[in-house]
Amino acid sequence: MGKKITTRSSDINGCTVKIGIIGLGTVGTGTVGVLLSHQKEIERRLGGRLKLKTICSRTIHKRDLSWMGQKVETTSDWKQVVNDPDIDVVVELVGKPRTSLSIARKTLKNGKHLVTANKFLVAEHGVELFRLSQQKDVSLGIEACVAGGTPVLHAIREGLAGEEFLAIHGILNGTTNYILTEMERRGCSYLEALSEAQQNGYAEPNPTFDVEGYDARYKIAILSMICFGSLVKVNDIPVQGITRIEPVDFAYAARLGRTIRLMAGAIRKPSRKLEISTGPLMVSQDSILANVSGSNMGLVLVGEKGGTTLYSGEGAGGDPTGVAVISDVVGIARLILAGASSKVFLGYKSWHPFKVVNPEERSRKAYVRFIVRDRPGILADAAGILARHKINIDSVLQEPGMPRKRTVFVMTLEPTPGKRLRKAVQQIQKLPSLATPPLVIPFADPL
Repeated sequence: MGKKITTRSSDINGCTVKIGIIGLGTVGTGTVGVLLSHQKEIERRLGGRLKLKTICSRTIHKRDLSWMGQKVETTSDWKQVVNDPDIDVVVELVGKPRTSLSIARKTLKNGKHLVTANKFLVAEHGVELFRLSQQKDVSLGIEACVAGGTPVLHAIREGLAGEEFLAIHGILNGTTNYILTEMERRGCSYLEALSEAQQNGYAEPNPTFDVEGYDARYKIAILSMICFGSLVKVNDIPVQGITRIEPVDFAYAARLGRTIRLMAGAIRKPSRKLEISTGPLMVSQDSILANVSGSNMGLVLVGEKGGTTLYSGEGAGGDPTGVAVISDVVGIARLILAGASSKVFLGYKSWHPFKVVNPEERSRKAYVRFIVRDRPGILADAAGILARHKINIDSVLQEPGMPRKRTVFVMTLEPTPGKRLRKAVQQIQKLPSLATPPLVIPFADPL
């Protein structure tokens, strides 16, 4: 069992909670920086001391830690941290899934409190880790897994604990939001915006996890677990990325009174069913999420009694995420100093498997962009295929100015079941005039 410091309130100032941090990448460095620069203010709020005892990194012998301004124990072996009887809270910030799972399991089995920012760990193994933490009477902190420095999980678990949620809609990835809003604002290409995001520290050298929507998919799985008490397999959640979006798509979106955002959403259905997906959507310019720009994230929660609430804030970068990590540490430290038992950190004490409803069964309006080699009859060919699949065209738009003798036109379609539209698009992309496969972006529901 983890070390408990039982004390009267008058004695709290003499108590210390000791921390071990494993991982010194972007988030790890940000977490250390937040703790050290805010330490005096944190301890005034806490009524006790937080001491960074040990930092672990595989490359710690190559790191210059002089910026910390104080001496801290260092190691390249994470087992030294989780087995140290003097450490109360282990902060796991490792990128490799297998290693992070091993660290988490060993930490909890050793009766130490665990804080993690690893969304893969929580989405895939959260219930197992929660149950292990309950067995060992220690706490599990996961605030940094979903929205960087924006405390949405705390709001769901505490501020809205009396609510029954109907739906979640959100911009959950700061990297893709930065790219899309820069493309919209300046008319730059996807690759130009990505390069800037990497230079500014918002995107990894290999951005696939973010730009293909996988990061947001893990986050919506965690949010569904916490909002609905649902268990869904991450790989069952449909996902689409943003790499095929071009500046011309924003020109068309503006003509339609829309903008483009990578959205993750989940709608609770009867009989433990969940409609859940991640991908770009045409969002109304009047939507509250349309104005979430840059590396910020935004989350809309729809409740049965309390209606709609919005949470927005920084979603990318080491410092905002570090704030969330340290906030979990402070929450756990308060419990340690008060001699209290562990707290429920995943919103529920029991979960039910939910069936993921195929989004192709849903009817939505859609934006379909065609890039074609200029020749007669293209529009008629595409319209004919749509008609054979009983899909009605709402409008046809064309913006001039595409280079390399290519023509771009857009169709907006009346509400159509996704499965029917997919089959029609598969036929259309076989037309010899198509320069690239059509791009389909559904219209978002009003928010």
